[in-house]
Amino acid sequence: MHPDMNRLSNLTIGVLGQIVVVRNGERCELPASRKVRGLLAYLALTQRPCSRVDLCDLLWEGTADPKSELRWALAKLRRVVGPWLDASCGAVALGPESLSVDALLLRDIALNMHAEHSVADALALYRGQPLADVEVRGQPAFQAWAAAERDALARIRTSLLKSAVDLAWEHPEEALSAARRLVAAEPWNDWGHARVVQLLRRCGRVDEAVAYATATRNSLSQELGIAEAQLVTNPPPPVPSPAVAIVVNDRKELLRDKRIPTVRLERLKLAPRCEDSAALALRVTAGLNTGLWDRNSCIVLDGDRAAHHQIGKADPGFAVRGAIARASSSAQVSLRCVDVCGGSVVWSGQIELEVSSTADLQRWVERAVESMCIAMQSADDTHELQVSLATAGALAASLEPRANELALSLLDEILKKHSDEPKALAQAAWCYAQRVVYNWSRNSHADRAEARYYAELATCLGINSPNCLTTIATARMLVGDPNGAEVLLKRSLQLDKHAPEARVRSGWLANFAEDPREASRHFRAAINLAPLDPASFNALAGLGVAHFIEGDYAQATRRMEQALALNPKAVWIYRNLIPAYAAARDVKKAEAGVRVLLDAYPGLTVTGVTDAIIFSSPVMAKIAEGLRQAGLPR
Repeated sequence: MHPDMNRLSNLTIGVLGQIVVVRNGERCELPASRKVRGLLAYLALTQRPCSRVDLCDLLWEGTADPKSELRWALAKLRRVVGPWLDASCGAVALGPESLSVDALLLRDIALNMHAEHSVADALALYRGQPLADVEVRGQPAFQAWAAAERDALARIRTSLLKSAVDLAWEHPEEALSAARRLVAAEPWNDWGHARVVQLLRRCGRVDEAVAYATATRNSLSQELGIAEAQLVTNPPPPVPSPAVAIVVNDRKELLRDKRIPTVRLERLKLAPRCEDSAALALRVTAGLNTGLWDRNSCIVLDGDRAAHHQIGKADPGFAVRGAIARASSSAQVSLRCVDVCGGSVVWSGQIELEVSSTADLQRWVERAVESMCIAMQSADDTHELQVSLATAGALAASLEPRANELALSLLDEILKKHSDEPKALAQAAWCYAQRVVYNWSRNSHADRAEARYYAELATCLGINSPNCLTTIATARMLVGDPNGAEVLLKRSLQLDKHAPEARVRSGWLANFAEDPREASRHFRAAINLAPLDPASFNALAGLGVAHFIEGDYAQATRRMEQALALNPKAVWIYRNLIPAYAAARDVKKAEAGVRVLLDAYPGLTVTGVTDAIIFSSPVMAKIAEGLRQAGLPR
């Protein structure tokens, strides 16, 4: 266990490896049952009350008497965790008082990571494969949950290991040790292998770097079925002579702070193969090499080598390929520049000339180099933009306040370079609208105005993109423009009728219009289109609200609890779940929900909720009354 955890809590639960429980400083013996350990892990990671019905569905689906099985498991569990187990007639939870869970501590450290010691603290929490001994056969719902948790924790670990390399980069020996830890944990992580190669070179161990890269490329190529030339772990070039070393080092100083592509010059194909063709190919290759280097816009590698020049940034990588066809005294030279990762040709050209016209060939190669550099820079900018947009979209989709801030910061950087990028404008509108509707805003009037401003700009530029239209519609819907949202969502579905996100947003729009049947139709369609999409929690939450509007409070609470099971951080769901509990006369759950809501939103009032959400007046009145009954301040 991590050394700090026993000091911080009286009950410590470890899931980053085999399940471990330390109670008041003493390690507890766990039951042999995998379902009991799985139940403990689920309660520890969800950090909220879970209904007995959902727990039965999760771990005892298909058994003769799931309720009895759950009671037996809870009895076993109580012997381990004692008073921390809170089991009522309707729900089960682990009391948060004096409780620490290593995976939750890991996530907190990863979110607030600013220094090397924080990375080391987080990595020290790992004892092995997360949830290592909770595999429960024949229970697909639990298996899906456990797989999702393992994947999420593995992504955090990968990010931490990469950060450890980047933070130690100024100290090559330390960075090399960190890179080796990464590839030991993830043998197929080509980013890590590339860093090992680079760091071996920086430590002066060039022969070892070449041997490591060659062996790794061969192994990865065989295991993954990928051509060696496509892997980033290519051997570094040999040590240059002292005179050349000065030039290369100066060039690296000039290019260190620029994002520049790596270009591999491949051998030209010759037809026919003869000494004259080979001599012409040598002149073309030499001209390309010199021209590309002299422009200070890329790093040039020969056809058998590749390297990475900038830490922490993915480089798409380009290759220059071509052919020379000779016929008596003339020759045709064809060249093309290819984006290695995307496979697309970013530039191509050819010339037919007399073999003796050296000057014409030289001028053509110079023009080809200039055109290639422009094309590569454009393709590189496009690649970087798409990665940034995808990152911002993922942050916005998590529906969390901190992620919202990070998304807006990234979008601001994008829009400084690409002020007319419709996806960035649409995502900015959505982020500002989120601040208003999820009670994150410090100035809701200003954020609402920003959302409308960006939505209008994005609509003008993104009218033919279904994803963009859906995002714009979401923003307009959240700031109280249902008519504008409706027409955009209809157009989005006309362009792509199988888009689950457009279905989810259409469902919420129907909820706001007090049409629960139409809402349920859209939400169920979205779930069927993408059943494994992590964002399906939003569809389940919307389905629960539709049942609430219809007056089916049992189904309403069930669906919203399922949504929280998929995304426990979506605490805003309690704004609708608490009124459903109140309407179902489940006072304990309603009051517990208010405590959860106030923990996440200190100072929240009923008025604050009703000012943020945009349901019809009758539905809003039911929500407000339920929140008041449960104890949320007016």
